[in-house]
Amino acid sequence: MTSDKEIEHWLRGTHDDVRVECIDIIHPSFTKHYRFVRNATKGVRIKTEDGYWRDYEYLPMSIKPGTSADDLQQSFTIGIGDVGEIMPRELDRLRNGSYPQVRPTVNYRVYLTSDLSEPSLSVRGLEVTDNQQKKEGAVFACKARELNKNSTGITFNYSDWAALRYF
Repeated sequence: MTSDKEIEHWLRGTHDDVRVECIDIIHPSFTKHYRFVRNATKGVRIKTEDGYWRDYEYLPMSIKPGTSADDLQQSFTIGIGDVGEIMPRELDRLRNGSYPQVRPTVNYRVYLTSDLSEPSLSVRGLEVTDNQQKKEGAVFACKARELNKNSTGITFNYSDWAALRYF
């Protein structure tokens, strides 16, 4: 899950260049797209992949990546605080709205403070799979959609498929 831009930052970047972690929480029944930043207390304005500058507001949260970042099953566990008045209402809209079967979508982006016009890492289209309301906020798990749920039963190895060795 490390991009070329992040590798360049770790090898040649300056010590005061900070990673800015942002999330979007989107659902058709929500009143707006929620955009939060984890580690910029005054908020931040960043340029997203669609070319528009967006404002992200600060929200105390923790973002923990899943077990492995190198496979296609990307996942995160996100704990957010200070949403006691916002998210419960939005979840009620979700349950009672026109799209109760559609899961909320989370987009995760990492920017460097030296360049807020292009993300150094972007994981988009994660589905919220689990949501737990807590007294101080909410904890939810999100992971990439399972696009290929089928299995062929064929094991691909070098002895049976010699051409694989050259890829």
